[in-house]
Amino acid sequence: MTSNSRNSGNSFSELLDANRKQLEMLYSSVNIESSRPGSKPRSGEVSVVRLTDEAREHLGDPIEWLEQHYADMWRHEIRDRRVEGGEMLVLVRLELPALGIRKSQFGRAPLNEHSSRPLERGQNGGIGEERQACDAAVRDALRRCIELF
Repeated sequence: MTSNSRNSGNSFSELLDANRKQLEMLYSSVNIESSRPGSKPRSGEVSVVRLTDEAREHLGDPIEWLEQHYADMWRHEIRDRRVEGGEMLVLVRLELPALGIRKSQFGRAPLNEHSSRPLERGQNGGIGEERQACDAAVRDALRRCIELF
């Protein structure tokens, strides 16, 4: 029985090493940094851009910032959208799949008085203002997600 446990111990170690190598190959194929000590990022790989305090204060349009730093490697999804107390409230999830990053944050933007009221027949407006408030709330949520990097 002792020899069987040694053989199974050796085969387990071999299996573990083989799985570790496979995992490293997967990490390199999708440009994710391994958390293994001693693994170093190669040139040309994408990494997370962290905001300095000064940059955080002057972060303009978060969509432009994401495009500048991550090009087509990011996406966002509006998970929830509602009007509460005269403002648009959205829950947005920002994803950078190549880096394994997912951040969710709420964003807010004020609504004009009449944009939250139902439109009467033949009345213009309201919908465009609500869309603008939604866009502003999404940008607010994206800005908050970026600050979490």
